[in-house]
Amino acid sequence: MTIGQRVFHLLEEKNMTQREFSRRTGIATNTISNWKKKNTNPGSDKIMCICAALEVTPEYLLSGVTEDSKRGKEVDFMVIPSGTKERELLEMFNDMEWIDREHLLDYAKKTLSKYAHHSGIRKESDSLEKIAEFNDIEIFMDSNFEGKPSLAVYYIDDDITGTIDIQKGLIEGDFSEYVRPVIYEWLNDNRAQLLDMWGKKKIELLPEWE
Repeated sequence: MTIGQRVFHLLEEKNMTQREFSRRTGIATNTISNWKKKNTNPGSDKIMCICAALEVTPEYLLSGVTEDSKRGKEVDFMVIPSGTKERELLEMFNDMEWIDREHLLDYAKKTLSKYAHHSGIRKESDSLEKIAEFNDIEIFMDSNFEGKPSLAVYYIDDDITGTIDIQKGLIEGDFSEYVRPVIYEWLNDNRAQLLDMWGKKKIELLPEWE
């Protein structure tokens, strides 16, 4: 069985149309049809995207067998189209020295951790809505408007959360001596509008602030 024939065998087995296969691989439908009509094989540059679409290993697609003679071996590879930001990032990563790679991976893990925490703030209460963002500080207001006028604060860089009592102008949270004054200044500039929003029970996105 040729590679082209194996592709069509898998399409039939998976009940996948040529149109769907074309969508998943980015290969034109007429090119796919020609493999069958002219009994030709896909080019070598198409092998990996075909394997990803059909969920088989390159070894199986090329030879019909895997190392353990089972096609169902777990597929552990990724196809990244050229011309994408992901591809550009991967190529730059591959050109780096190993120590730079370690630094980049460490930074990426810390960034993901921060944004996971950030998502957690909103999960703590479905009623929290972001109303402002400045200097890596995010401000949330409770759309239920329960209790005294207040806000939730999240400082992304240090992964710190806190609260603001709008009426009293009190800020709670382990914010640094550099961050706390910035929050105070923003609060003073926007307190009247914040109290108005709370009084009317209507949340609005505040204008950009620097």
